Amino acid sequence: MTVLWAHPGAVGGSLLAFGSLVAVLSRREALRLARMAQGRAGESICQFARSIDCRRVDTWVVRAVYEEVQRSLSAVVAVPLRVTDHLQRDLGLDADDLDFLIEGMAQRAQRCLAHTSGNPLFGKVTTVGDLVEFLQAQPRLVGG
Repeated sequence: MTVLWAHPGAVGGSLLAFGSLVAVLSRREALRLARMAQGRAGESICQFARSIDCRRVDTWVVRAVYEEVQRSLSAVVAVPLRVTDHLQRDLGLDADDLDFLIEGMAQRAQRCLAHTSGNPLFGKVTTVGDLVEFLQAQPRLVGG
């Protein structure tokens, strides 16, 4: 705390530089996602669902994953998703983001999140398609 009082110019300059860096990186990420969305113009959940075997996978799971992931990105830009999209590299979602998102997905798809460590995809989810398969492998909620 004494550094703040002893060197207010240095502290203020550091905060300004840090804020500028965050703004530049945020803008760069927004532009990257906008280019991705532009390259996928005309795509929707329909193309996403067609790339999944919906005779085997619950369509509620497909819709929940697509819409929740897309909603998390929509603060920046609405990007049509593909099952091959890498969650971290392509979409910028980390493990903490996924922990938060999967609760909403599970609730919408009426899936139980107890005992996820028994899921064959536990710790192996890297793509949007993996996320669909992970949630599909979770048991349905009783009465759902």
